[in-house]
Amino acid sequence: MKLRLANEDIELLPQKAFYWHSQRLLGLSDVHLGKAESYQHAGVPIPSGDHRDDLARIANLVESLKAQKVVVLGDWIHNRFSLSSLVREDLHVFFKEFSHVHWTLLLGNHERGAYEALQDLPFHMVVEDLRIGPFLFTHGHKYRNEELFQIQGHTHPLIAVHEGPLRLKLPCFLLEKNCLTIPAFGSLTGGYAVRPGKADRVFAIANGEIFEIRPRLSGRR
Repeated sequence: MKLRLANEDIELLPQKAFYWHSQRLLGLSDVHLGKAESYQHAGVPIPSGDHRDDLARIANLVESLKAQKVVVLGDWIHNRFSLSSLVREDLHVFFKEFSHVHWTLLLGNHERGAYEALQDLPFHMVVEDLRIGPFLFTHGHKYRNEELFQIQGHTHPLIAVHEGPLRLKLPCFLLEKNCLTIPAFGSLTGGYAVRPGKADRVFAIANGEIFEIRPRLSGRR
């Protein structure tokens, strides 16, 4: 679904990412690679392997869109224990295949304490936020700058759909006046139900498609 934001064409993708056409830039957030390994370190025996599905989905997007740049809006990994030897080996193979792409990572709250571990990955790492053209890219966990149109992640937005006895929560993009919040990309991520205002727009994702939720379905009556 293509939107006109700050006089630029931004396409919202059902893969829980966005594409800025004029910049050939793919944006995504909250991948949380190595979440299983983080839980294993804490003594919870979650099987490894979910990171491979997430990397495969990123690879498919880069290839299909012919993206030249990828900006990750924070939380590429789950925490400093995520980068096991298995995850590192798979990342090495992944980045070697896409060495022609320019990779940028905005450090999110889950990267706290993992800066040194991330330095051997081919990211241009940004500590605070990134300004490109009319947009401010940020993770979203610190502050909001109203001067530029902001694109952020962090909250893993979900929309609660209530229709009679039918109730479910779907990942969504939340478009406010001067801010677009994008859903979490990772396959092992939860989320938080948003409460959109009257002027906000919500774009939900289900069964590989993206569609706009009408206000009467959002749970705000």
